[in-house]
Amino acid sequence: MRKPDDGRIDNIIADVFRLTGTRITADDPIVAVLLMQEQSFKSAFSEFADHQAKMRTAFLEQMAAHEGNITQAAAKLEQYREQLLLDLAGQTNRQIGEVESKVYGSVSGRVTKGVETANRQLLARLQKMQFITLICVVALMLVFFVVMR
Repeated sequence: MRKPDDGRIDNIIADVFRLTGTRITADDPIVAVLLMQEQSFKSAFSEFADHQAKMRTAFLEQMAAHEGNITQAAAKLEQYREQLLLDLAGQTNRQIGEVESKVYGSVSGRVTKGVETANRQLLARLQKMQFITLICVVALMLVFFVVMR
C-alpha cells in the first residue's frame, strides 16, 4: 500500500530515471533518502525566503526613516537656493539702480552694450549656480543612498 506522497514518489522515481537511467521502485530505501533530502531543501529554501523577506522589510524601514532626512535636506537646499536667488536678484536690482542714473545721464551705445553684457554674465552665473545647486542635491541624495546600503 502506498503513502499519500505517491505523486512525489513517482516524480522522484521519474527524475532519477531521467537523470541517471537507473530504475528504482517506490520501496527502494533511496526513495526515503531522496524524500528527506527534498523536504530538507524545501525547508532550507523556505527559511531563506523568510529571512530575505525580513531583511527586505528591515531595509525598507531604514529607507523610510532616511527618506525623511533626505527630504528635509532637499527642502533646506531648495530654501537656500531660493534665498540665494532673491539675494542675487536684490543685488542685481541695486546694481541696475546705480547704473540706471548713469545710463540716463549719458545714453550711449557702449554703455547699453556693457549693461547687456553684464546681464548675460549675471544670467550665466545664475544658471551655473542653479546647476551647481542641482548637482549638490543629487550628490547628497547619492551619498545618502550609498550610506544607507
